[in-house]
Amino acid sequence: MKVIKSGERETWSTKTAKGFEYPFAVKNIDCAVVEITGRHPLEGWYRNTKVDEMIFCKKGVGRIVFKDGSFDLKENDAVFIEKNKWYYWNSRTKGCFVAMCNPAWSSQQGQNKNKIELVYKKVTEKDKDQLFALIDTVLAGLENPQYFIPYEQWEYDSMFDEKNYAPLYGAYDGNKLVGMAQLYVSQKMLADFKKDFGLPAKTKVAELGGNLVLPEYRGLGITTKLQKIELNLAKKLGFDYLISMAHPENVGSCKTLERVGLKFVNEQKVANGFLRNLYMLKLK
Repeated sequence: MKVIKSGERETWSTKTAKGFEYPFAVKNIDCAVVEITGRHPLEGWYRNTKVDEMIFCKKGVGRIVFKDGSFDLKENDAVFIEKNKWYYWNSRTKGCFVAMCNPAWSSQQGQNKNKIELVYKKVTEKDKDQLFALIDTVLAGLENPQYFIPYEQWEYDSMFDEKNYAPLYGAYDGNKLVGMAQLYVSQKMLADFKKDFGLPAKTKVAELGGNLVLPEYRGLGITTKLQKIELNLAKKLGFDYLISMAHPENVGSCKTLERVGLKFVNEQKVANGFLRNLYMLKLK
């Protein structure tokens, strides 16, 4: 038998994680306590190449992200992660976790994929099923359903009509569609919104919208990148103004619009009855 007191633990830390390892020096199992307060690792993915890992949530909540999905590990929950499974942590609140590996963990067998290589391009009809699945997944998991104005059936039917509805761009991880954004260009559809923004009816306006990213790919700047693509497209197409709207409590979306360059106009209930912060950028 061997006992390791708290003062005998080996510690390590990064900007978003702190670990306390118990050096039992046995080959078939080990144990550590890890506190996580953000994204860990800071970028990319991590995997164990030679050990299986079991993680128990002692306190708090931690979001663990895999390439095929994500979930929140809450107090008294546990997860088993097989070797060679890529993952990372992405937590907004502090969590404390007990991790056990078989055989014992070593840094030499751990592997980082330091950068997620994303490709940004137009979404075409060949990815229709992926697109609608992405929409369903994101909307079903919204913290507040009021954050996104639901699509009407005619919008689903017009999803790939970039001339009369909206050019559609996406972020791809390999062949997987992980994020999307639209540039609404239909002046008929935007007529009432022009009134909300106090713009003359003849003003040529485009709207940034349809910004959806799979939960496991958030925090990578995908929405910012897609909105910059759409903004540059709006300039190229000769629009006078670029507008956008976000729910006042959707802080992330509001900050992203400001980061791209749009300016806050006011908060109001717009023509369709939804409460929104209004943002606008003069292009000409």
